[in-house]
Amino acid sequence: MLLSLGMAGCGVFSPPPPPEPPAEPATPDTRWQQEAERLEKLLAEKEVEKESQQQEIERLEKLLTEKEGKIRTQQVRQKDQAKTLKETSSQAVHAQVKLRRLATRPAAASTIAEAEVAMEALRASPLTASEQGIQALAQYFLSMAAAAYAQDNHVAAVEHAAHARGFIDMLKSNRVSRTSDAHRAATPFEAPIPLRTAVNTNLRQAPSLGAAILVVLKRNVAVTAEAYQGDWLQVQAADGQSGWVLGTLVEPPETER
Repeated sequence: MLLSLGMAGCGVFSPPPPPEPPAEPATPDTRWQQEAERLEKLLAEKEVEKESQQQEIERLEKLLTEKEGKIRTQQVRQKDQAKTLKETSSQAVHAQVKLRRLATRPAAASTIAEAEVAMEALRASPLTASEQGIQALAQYFLSMAAAAYAQDNHVAAVEHAAHARGFIDMLKSNRVSRTSDAHRAATPFEAPIPLRTAVNTNLRQAPSLGAAILVVLKRNVAVTAEAYQGDWLQVQAADGQSGWVLGTLVEPPETER
């Protein structure tokens, strides 16, 4: 019995298995290989980032070149417009002097009669809303011409009749020509026309709603119209600022409010 118990005890208390051998440490060659792969990967990422930055730089340089080109074009256009405005103003002043020099009673009567005939021709066909505003300006100056003639003020009569005829010619020109304003040339009035703004009005750099706004003219600001292009008037404000306004936004200088 003692022998049996000893044999059973030997079976229960068997010795533990031997421990696993430790992993072999990385060799120097393996460590260098891993570091080289990490650096290669980092270098590839930097190359991709550099290429992306270069593309962005090229895009910005192209955009800057385009902007500089637009600025140069705009500067040239502004110089041309300033030159045209100066020439138009000079022509208008000379025409006004000529009108005053030739303002006799027969000349005043003839000028008024011509404007009245032209006005009747306009009334023969329906007018658009914008045309009605210009027609009202023409009618105002035609009435002023008749009143001045009745008072033997032949200089004023000729000037007012010339103003009326200028707006009549503007209407006739717009009816005949259907091309866009961008392809028209500015037409100077025979004499500068005194007006005033009917509402707060944008004074623009060119005769277009897309043109830059130079300044906002307050309501009832005196302006002088020197030329027209389509439905736009080239005007000069009392402070010397020049630009373009829509013809529907101005009115006679002495309209009752």
